[in-house]
Amino acid sequence: MSHEIQEFYRENPLMVSSPFGGVSGVHRDLFDDVIRKLNLPLDGQSILDVGCGRGFVGEVVRAHGGRYTGADLVRNGTGFSLALADAMNLPFRDESFDGVFCIDAFEHIPDGVRAAREFRRVLRPGGFVFLSAPNYGNVAGIVKWWCEAFGFSKRDSWAPFRRWQPQELEQALTQRRIRAQYRSAGFGRATRIGHAPEVGLGLFPWIDHPRMPEAVQFRLQRAFASVGPAIVRFWPGASLHVFWKFEV
Repeated sequence: MSHEIQEFYRENPLMVSSPFGGVSGVHRDLFDDVIRKLNLPLDGQSILDVGCGRGFVGEVVRAHGGRYTGADLVRNGTGFSLALADAMNLPFRDESFDGVFCIDAFEHIPDGVRAAREFRRVLRPGGFVFLSAPNYGNVAGIVKWWCEAFGFSKRDSWAPFRRWQPQELEQALTQRRIRAQYRSAGFGRATRIGHAPEVGLGLFPWIDHPRMPEAVQFRLQRAFASVGPAIVRFWPGASLHVFWKFEV
C-alpha cells in the first residue's frame, strides 16, 4: 500500500490538501495561531516532519531557531535535510528529535499505531507530536461511509475537499480512533483544537460539491463563517480537520 501511495503522489504532486498549505507555501498566520493555542515548544528544538512534502514547514521551524528534518515517500523539495522513508519504518536512532510533525499525512499511513510507535521511538523524553488530520466523526463521515459503502466512491478515497476529488488511502479517522492509536503507542496527555473555517465542510460537506451553485456556496460559507468559531469551541469535531498535540 505504501508503494501505491508513493506512486499516487509522485504522479500527482499538487494533490496536497491541508489547511496549512503545502503546494506553494505555508499559511504562517494559521500556523502561528495553532502553535500558540497548543503551546508547541519550537524554540531551538530539533523537529522531524513526517510526510513533509516540499518542506515548507521548515520555514516555521527555522524561524523559531529550530533544526528541521523532513521524511517522505517522494522527493518534492530541496534545500533541507530529507530522508526518503516510510512513516512506519523511520531511519533514525531512538530519541533523535524533540518533536515530530505529521501534517495531513497520518490518514494515508496504512498502520497508524505502528507509525505512532515510530514517532514515540524517535522522540526524546519530554517530546511531543503535532498532528493535523482529517476528522470524520461528523456529517462528512456519514457521507464518506455512504459513498464508499454503496459504490459511489472507491474505498478510502472519498473526501469533501478539492471539490470531492478522490484521494489515495483517505482513511475515515475520528477523534476517538486517533486517541486510541496514540494511547496504544505510549503517549500520555493529548490536547486538541478544531478549525473553525472548516465547520462547513464537516457539517455540510455538499458545500464543496462540484455541482454546488457558486451563489449558494457563497451564502453557506458566510453562514458557517459566522457560527463556526462558536461551534468548534464546544465541539472541535464539527470541523473537518482537528489539530493535536500528543506528549510523551
